[in-house]
Amino acid sequence: MFKPSHKRPVIEWGFTRFNRMFLNIHFNRILLNAPESVPKENTMFLINHSAWWDPLFIFYLNDQVIHSDGYGMMHEDGLQKFPFFRSIGAFSINSSNRKHLMESLSYSANLLSKGKTVWIFPQGEEQPLEKRPLEFFSGISYIVQKAPHVHVVPVSIYYALEHQRKPNAYITIGEPLPQEGYAKLNRKSMTHYFETAATKQLDELRARVIQEDHEVFRPI
Repeated sequence: MFKPSHKRPVIEWGFTRFNRMFLNIHFNRILLNAPESVPKENTMFLINHSAWWDPLFIFYLNDQVIHSDGYGMMHEDGLQKFPFFRSIGAFSINSSNRKHLMESLSYSANLLSKGKTVWIFPQGEEQPLEKRPLEFFSGISYIVQKAPHVHVVPVSIYYALEHQRKPNAYITIGEPLPQEGYAKLNRKSMTHYFETAATKQLDELRARVIQEDHEVFRPI
């Protein structure tokens, strides 16, 4: 059964403070490359999914950088195990159940039409960081077709063990993708467009990390 988000401000406040501390304990540095202005409303963020840490970084980015009324998809199984996440903006998705899937996608489009932000792992499930192609699911294009004025912003995360015991997390927030590039495409072509843009951004981030080109990043 589809489970919508049920935000509770007190829980959000407490988790925000726990999450800041938790990530800063486990990571040496969290480094960001982002434009000066990132849309805070009516925005769908597409983020690659390679690690258990990713949902915590979504919450951290929204707390530290975006400052939006943010929501995110979470697999039904995970939400059943940890229903607490509904209190901080998560809602369920189950791609193997068509009715559930359509409810989740429609719920996303409705949130966006109300000016919220929605964070989505378009790979659908956790995949190895270096795996290509990223293989986005077409639900993201369904959402865009239902909420045509949405901003679509790719977000890339790359984890690296470098010169310290703890890993570093590198994050790129891209510019909103130009609507003229995808608005008239069918769902399959639109999904491919989003996947291509996200792959290019992630590969550029990877190259910067490997080359130790850190000038564009700032700590957060």
